[in-house]
Amino acid sequence: MNIATLLENLITKKYYENKAEIQNKLDVFYAMSKISDEEYTTLTLKVEEMYKTVEDTENVENVENTEETVENTEEATESED
Repeated sequence: MNIATLLENLITKKYYENKAEIQNKLDVFYAMSKISDEEYTTLTLKVEEMYKTVEDTENVENVENTEETVENTEEATESED
């Protein structure tokens, strides 16, 4: 089993907490010539695919929380008047 296969398994199982963490590891393996150009490209695309939904979900939750805070602030201001 080679390093690219191990990395792919870790990516697929979302072993790393966030996209930046695994992308940094891929960059190091690529810079040290431990993975080929083709493997690096394939793994980077896999990272984008697997970690995109997690980050998008977090962004949506942050927007929803911000909107809720604004609504609560507006309601509190209106009730004071």
